[in-house]
Amino acid sequence: MALSNRRYRQVAMLLRFISIGAIAGAIYGMGVDATLSGEVGWDGAWRGLVTGALVTIAIAGFEIFFVNDPRGQWLRRLPFMKVALLKTLFYAIAIVGMDALGDVLVPIDGAYPIGFNLNTLITLLAALGFTFITSTIMQINLLLGPGVLRNFIKGRYHQPRQEQRLFLFIDMRGSTAIAERIGDIAFHRLLNQFLSDLGDVVTDHGGSIDKYVGDEMIVTWRLPSRHAAGALDAVAEARALLAERAHVYRQRFGTAPDFRAVLHAGAVVVGEMGDQKREIALLGDSINTTAKLEAWAKGRAADVVASRAALDAMNPSGEKLDLPATSPHIHLTPLGPQLLPGKAQALDLFAIAFDQEKA
Repeated sequence: MALSNRRYRQVAMLLRFISIGAIAGAIYGMGVDATLSGEVGWDGAWRGLVTGALVTIAIAGFEIFFVNDPRGQWLRRLPFMKVALLKTLFYAIAIVGMDALGDVLVPIDGAYPIGFNLNTLITLLAALGFTFITSTIMQINLLLGPGVLRNFIKGRYHQPRQEQRLFLFIDMRGSTAIAERIGDIAFHRLLNQFLSDLGDVVTDHGGSIDKYVGDEMIVTWRLPSRHAAGALDAVAEARALLAERAHVYRQRFGTAPDFRAVLHAGAVVVGEMGDQKREIALLGDSINTTAKLEAWAKGRAADVVASRAALDAMNPSGEKLDLPATSPHIHLTPLGPQLLPGKAQALDLFAIAFDQEKA
């Protein structure tokens, strides 16, 4: 299910990029025509449209289906300059190669032949400029997190606003003991791999990683959202992924990590925070309650705990969630109202277990 959801979003994103690339290519083709011949003709626009679509398929396909896919995790973790150089090289080859293919598919009488000429030089220079800007934006987006750069540019949270969010807190079990046993450097590498693996899973299900706090990852879904219904599936698949990769972790670090997770939902105030270092911060009772729920869960046997508010938020029908299960492979055990430290009102909580093939 997660694979099809991810592929659906990837294909939809690719189609949007292709339409933008085709339009940009048509405009570029008319510009090259005007520069080289002094006249604006539709032949250049048509070739530019086809070439722009081809270039977009190559570059956006590479970004969407490799760089920002779990299989491209190793590339994303390289130093910035190495990533920029490798991507620039690929982009330049793709642009020049697709430009040559466009010449073959849409020939223009009297146009420059395929080879190193003025047309190729103009295309190459445009490619290098485009790749530098695109690589930089992509790397900044990775540093800030998906969607954060877009929200900064749009000014969505320049003024604080209240939103409904579903929160998922994931933290590594026994991290202190593991760090003492394998050392700080090795633990940093282990934690980086752990957060990267789990990050791929939760973002596949539409979650946004808000921040990392020590060995903890905070993920949110804006509500209402159809993706929020898959939050428990994300937790189940994250557990399955760690079980599948346990031997890899043991080979590299001498231990296989596990995690606990808690889920809660409610209102939160979201807004830009800070001056010298600016970020989009989430504040409010709901996120504080989720943190208290996580502290409460550390002393319990359940690996995954959710509040009634979280379960209701994950129910796409908008009605109260029926017990005892949200779906055939996810099973709930009522824990009853529980009074969390520092809270005046008890929270209705549930322990969550998954079928063996999902856990």
